[in-house]
Amino acid sequence: MQTLIFEDALCAQLAPLANARPACSLSIGSATLLERLLPFGQLLTSLRPHLRRHVEQLAGERAPLWGGPAFAADGISVPSAAARPAETASRHGSLLLVVNARVVPSRESLLTLRSLVEAGHRGIVHAQGNVAAALLHCSATHDGPDDRLLRALLAGASAHDPTAALQDPTAALKAHDLVELDAMVDMLEWPHELVSFHELALAGSLAIRLDSGAYAEIRPGLFVAPEAHVADEVVVRQGPVVVETGAEIGPFVCLDGPLWIGPQTKVNPHAWLRAGSAIGAQCRVGGEIEASVMEPYSNKAHDGFLGHSHVGSWVNIAAGTITSNLKVSYGPIRLPARPGHPTDRLETGRQFLGALIGDMAKTGINSSIPCGATIGVAATVTGNVPACVEAFTTTLVDDGGLPRRTTPAQAATGLERMMARRGVELLPADRDLLECLAEKP
Repeated sequence: MQTLIFEDALCAQLAPLANARPACSLSIGSATLLERLLPFGQLLTSLRPHLRRHVEQLAGERAPLWGGPAFAADGISVPSAAARPAETASRHGSLLLVVNARVVPSRESLLTLRSLVEAGHRGIVHAQGNVAAALLHCSATHDGPDDRLLRALLAGASAHDPTAALQDPTAALKAHDLVELDAMVDMLEWPHELVSFHELALAGSLAIRLDSGAYAEIRPGLFVAPEAHVADEVVVRQGPVVVETGAEIGPFVCLDGPLWIGPQTKVNPHAWLRAGSAIGAQCRVGGEIEASVMEPYSNKAHDGFLGHSHVGSWVNIAAGTITSNLKVSYGPIRLPARPGHPTDRLETGRQFLGALIGDMAKTGINSSIPCGATIGVAATVTGNVPACVEAFTTTLVDDGGLPRRTTPAQAATGLERMMARRGVELLPADRDLLECLAEKP
């Protein structure tokens, strides 16, 4: 069978976290939706235009800028409209599972999607009034209505008019005369919900990993993959703590589970990684981290506090940076005003919420970040950080009381130097993505 992940118009509401990456490549628990759907079969994607372009330019030469599996490899591809789906023997014909990129990759959601596939009934699933998933039956001759819908979704065009741009794939799915299926999955709507759903999903996500039998419990609550190195002086106060291949944990580190430490990540001596955290692949971390996600290739190597936050890839959090995650009044935290709603701040209903930091952002030493702050892609902040920092701006230079703009070329220079420290090459596709991101409002 095949699985198609599609992005709808509401993915833009997940800014700044989903500006430079697909929503399906946001980490929740200890994995992304894309990673969790790999075992379902051949994986196809229908991404927003600037992300589709980035993937196509890479052509499988390297993993995308946001990390994770390489597209056009390991079963992941972005075929052209003329590509023909692979035939799969089934009593239903060729099954196609269509999944919204905003679906939360929790254990419960995955079980629901698996049950839809096993039942094999053609139909659609809605959540919060939006299309969450659908199961289609493609024909052996590739000329049925579901085949035409698949080609339209992959091409980003209307199935009825191939020359018309498909602004939101959900409209095509809703118009496709599908029976409503009795199923429920959680979906992201606003960026702070990544923190909330991560907290709910982490235990189940770690259970999926431990069920694989790939880890050895080297001491109570500490589960380690082959070739991971944990110093004898490390203290595990509660489990489960899951450490991936190639990770290194220095001496006198305190670990509180549930906690996930990704492949080739290094935890510096005397760090305190608190419950609810997930540190992605090839990160460098130190100081105190609580209930936070760090996407691959990011650094928080020194003292400071990161709490109830989500940090993108290729982010550097400098020494002494502190995120506030609790208001002095202990009241609920609100996010900054949304685009088009300048006086309407978003109520999160959360008492604990730190920062939402987009990919390639950076902080200067001793930065103080308020509760619920949003820091845009490739932004640089220092000192007392505003609650909302636009992408491609820097507060390191005062330009008449306003942040100065950072050009894509300047952002690429810093990114190239950071990537070189991980042995990763900056490619023309990465520069083009930065250009596209800088042009977006």
